[in-house]
Amino acid sequence: MLARWLCVIALLGACSPLASHAALIIGGTRVIYPSDAREVSVQISNQGDSPSLMQAWIDRGDSNAQPDDSDVPFLILPPLSRVEPGGGQILRLTFLGDDSLPTDRESVFWLNILDVPPAPERSADANQPQNILQLAIRSRVKLFYRPAALASQHPNESGMKLRWTVADGGRGIEAHNPTPFYVTLTQVDAMTADGANPLAFDDGMLAPGSRLALPLPTGVYPRQLRFTYINDYGGRVTRDAQLTQP
Repeated sequence: MLARWLCVIALLGACSPLASHAALIIGGTRVIYPSDAREVSVQISNQGDSPSLMQAWIDRGDSNAQPDDSDVPFLILPPLSRVEPGGGQILRLTFLGDDSLPTDRESVFWLNILDVPPAPERSADANQPQNILQLAIRSRVKLFYRPAALASQHPNESGMKLRWTVADGGRGIEAHNPTPFYVTLTQVDAMTADGANPLAFDDGMLAPGSRLALPLPTGVYPRQLRFTYINDYGGRVTRDAQLTQP
């Protein structure tokens, strides 16, 4: 399959000129799929100057999963298409049913878009090197499956409902997500009289009911935090929060 080209391409380019092409743009930074929806559409546009071959598939969070290995309760059409320059393609996602998914909280999947550019033209000059490294570019965005039972709640307010407590004997803090929605943090600052102290973390996505431990820099003892999370529309929302004792 096309996704496997990435492994092959990586072995070809030790001394080759680079020809990269990232033209396909996903219309949004995340996809929300309400469980009672018949289907959900995702707009893909080609902002490049050449046609692109697009392959689309969904995985459960394994970034190494190939389209052939995909085992998800979604049908995506078309899975393979040619997108003309300046044109677009609408992907239609249909939920096929899965009784194992919880009905009281969200589940997360990932939508993959592989952009395979056309092969570059070979030079007519025999003295010119003909080795070209051609890259297929993959984009991934989160796909949230949202049960109908959550329709009366407000997902865009979920970040403001995070609970922040002092942890590890004052050497860190802990974020707890009590909501049924995923909350994705992009930045957390410990606020002191000296200003903002950014806290390091690898993955800022808190699953429903989960906790995230954040170590504090040495000598930093904040009483207040400033954090930024992503809402349903892909916008970044910044709020202040008070720290509480455990």
